[in-house]
Amino acid sequence: MLSLEQEKHFHSLLLERQDALEATIKELETPPDFGDYPGPDDNTDESEELFNRVASARALREQLAEVQHALGKFEKKTYGVCEATGKEISAAVLEVNPEARFDPAYAKEHHDNAAA
Repeated sequence: MLSLEQEKHFHSLLLERQDALEATIKELETPPDFGDYPGPDDNTDESEELFNRVASARALREQLAEVQHALGKFEKKTYGVCEATGKEISAAVLEVNPEARFDPAYAKEHHDNAAA
């Protein structure tokens, strides 16, 4: 069971991640200024840049959803508990991945079975 101090620590980490992700997403979704003077490869470069920004923002939105899901677990008093087994997720695992949903043993077994 996580101590109150550990819960505060992980809650703080998640809030920091949420803020950082939101700021990065906002930056990626702000249209870039490509300047006024076209070059020979501008259309290709600009299209590629826009595609990369949209793809990056989408991936970060998925990470943000995971962080927000983890933050919601604090309100439900289920933070640090495996969603599949109900077992506690260790503080060491949460330190590496504060938004972890599953106990590593369950996740490994589930992943191995899915790959088979």
